[in-house]
Amino acid sequence: MKMKDINRLFGVAPSTLSDWSKEENKKRNLAQLLKNIDEEEVRAILAKKPDSKKKPLMLLSTVNCSIGNKEKHYTLTKLKQLFYKKDELDKYDKYALKTIKKEALPEEIEDFINYYKISPARVSSLMASL
Repeated sequence: MKMKDINRLFGVAPSTLSDWSKEENKKRNLAQLLKNIDEEEVRAILAKKPDSKKKPLMLLSTVNCSIGNKEKHYTLTKLKQLFYKKDELDKYDKYALKTIKKEALPEEIEDFINYYKISPARVSSLMASL
């Protein structure tokens, strides 16, 4: 792309791009990329909608709503780790799993295990052990 196109699309001033292009500048690779990329490619990238999935919060809400003590509430990470726990489950972990088993919708569980790539067999065996 030309400097005027880079300025129009990204707001990078020609003098800034010139500074970035100097060999000692850490942004030299970025300047080279901007100069060599086709404007149509840039427009296609900028127009593309992100396809990232949102974190599944429903299962977390289901578990935490049944725990009165807010200090004992689960985080997404702690809830995920619960499914991989190798140590003996404490009373809160057992309670959380029982809550999931009794109160969570199948879609909540499915969304959670799909997002975090937890083995359905692992979930089933954990639930069966209660």
